[in-house]
Amino acid sequence: MNPFQNIFRLSVGDFIAKTLNFLAFVYLARTLGVEAYGVLEFAISILTYFLLFADGGLELWATREAASGADIRKLAARIVPLRFVFALGSFSALLLLLLFLPNYPGLRTIMILFGLTLFVQAVNLKWVFMGQERMTRVAAGLVIAQIVFASAIFLVVQTPQAVVWVPVLKLVSDLAMAAYFGRLFVKTHGDLRLKFTLRKPGTALRPALTLGTSHGLAAISYNFDTILIGLLLSPMMVGLYNAAYKPVTVLLAMPTTYFLGLFPALSRAHAQDHNSFQLIATQSFRFAAVCAVPLGIGAYFLAAPIINFLFGSAYANAAPVLRILGWSAVLVILRGTFRQSLNAAGRSGLDLRCAGAAVLLNITLNLLLIPRYGIIGAASATLVSEVLWFSLAYYYFNRHIVQLKLLPILLQPVMAAIVMGLFLLLTPSLFWGARLILGLVVYFGALLLLGQKEVRAFLRLFKSQLPAAPREQTTP
Repeated sequence: MNPFQNIFRLSVGDFIAKTLNFLAFVYLARTLGVEAYGVLEFAISILTYFLLFADGGLELWATREAASGADIRKLAARIVPLRFVFALGSFSALLLLLLFLPNYPGLRTIMILFGLTLFVQAVNLKWVFMGQERMTRVAAGLVIAQIVFASAIFLVVQTPQAVVWVPVLKLVSDLAMAAYFGRLFVKTHGDLRLKFTLRKPGTALRPALTLGTSHGLAAISYNFDTILIGLLLSPMMVGLYNAAYKPVTVLLAMPTTYFLGLFPALSRAHAQDHNSFQLIATQSFRFAAVCAVPLGIGAYFLAAPIINFLFGSAYANAAPVLRILGWSAVLVILRGTFRQSLNAAGRSGLDLRCAGAAVLLNITLNLLLIPRYGIIGAASATLVSEVLWFSLAYYYFNRHIVQLKLLPILLQPVMAAIVMGLFLLLTPSLFWGARLILGLVVYFGALLLLGQKEVRAFLRLFKSQLPAAPREQTTP
C-alpha cells in the first residue's frame, strides 16, 4: 500500500479529533472567561512535561520496534510496566511541584486531577497499531476519545466554577481511548494476560530516552512561553496567549498526525530499502511545503476576525500574537520530514542536537523578551527559535539522508502564496470565512496553473479514498 495513502487516513481521523478538541476549548474559553481559562491552560502546559517524563520516549521507541517486526506481546510486556513505573515517579514529582506553584484559584486541584491521566497513558496500547500502520483503527480511537471529551464538556461545564470538571472529563476520555485499544489488542494479539517484566530495562530506555528527550525539547519550545507568562505576568495573559495558540494548534493538527504516521513508514522503509526511504522523505517534504506556506499568509491577514469570531472581543489582544505564531507553524511543518527521517534512520542524536539548540535559544529569548514585550515577545521568541531549528534540521538532513535543494521545491508554493496574499489584501470587506475559502482556492488554483505535481497527486489520492459510485444495473 502507498504509505501516503495510509497516513492520509490517520490524518483525516486525527483532524476530526483535534477539531472536536478545539471546539471544546473554544467553548471553555468563552464560558470560563479569560482568567479562569488562563489557569486551565497554565495547568495543561505544566502537565505536558509530566506526561513526557512519564512516557520517557518509550511510546515512540516501541512504535519503531513494532514497525520493524518485533514480537508484539513481548514488546507490550516490557513497555507497559516501564511506563507505569515512570508514571508513578512523574506523579510523585507533580505532587512535590504543587508546593511551588502560584496561588491561582483552583490550580492545585486541577493539577492533581490532571495527574491521574499519567497512569492511563501508561496502559494505552495505541503505539502497537501505530507501529503496525493500522491507521484507520488508530484514527477511530482518537475520534472516540474526543467525542467523549467534547460532549461531556458541553454538557457539564456551564460556569467558571465548573473548571475543575475539565481534568475529570479528560481522564474519562483517556480511559475510553485506552479501553478501545485494549479491546483491539485482545482481538488482534490475544488476551491481556501478558508476562510483564522489568528485566534489562536499559536496552529499551537508552534509545527511548534519546527519542523522548528530543520530543520533550519540542514541547519546551511549544509551551515554555506559556509557563513563563503564567509565572511572570498573570493568568489573563496566559488566556490571551493560548487563545492565539488554539488556531495554530488546529492548523498543525493534520500535519502533526501526518508526521506521526510518517515515522513508522520511514522506519520500515529504512530497514528494507534505502532508496525507497529517500524517495518517501523527499516526497514528504515536497508535500509539506505545499501545505505549510499558505498558513502563514492566512494567519497574517485574518488573525483579528478569526480571534473575534472564535473567542469574542475580550480576546482581541490575541490577534497580533496569532500573526506571528502563524509563521512559526509554517516552520514546524517544514522541519517535520527532516526530524522524522533522522529518527527513523537511527540519527536521533542529531535531532536531539537540533532540538537542544533551538530550545536553548527559545528559553533565552523568552526570559529576555517576555518581561519587556509581554506575549508579543513570547511569540517572537518562538518564531526565531523555529528558524534556527528548521535550519539545523535541514543541514543534517542534507548531510545524512538525501541532498535536497530548497529553492526549486519552495518556489511554486511561495509564488502561489503571494497571489493568495494579494487576493486577501484586496478583499477586506468580504466575510473572513469567505476570504479564507476563496484565498485557498486562489492558492491551489495558482499551484495547478504552475503545474505543481504534489497537488495533482493529492487530488488523485483524495479521489481514491471516495466510495465508488454503484454501477447501474441493466436488464437483459
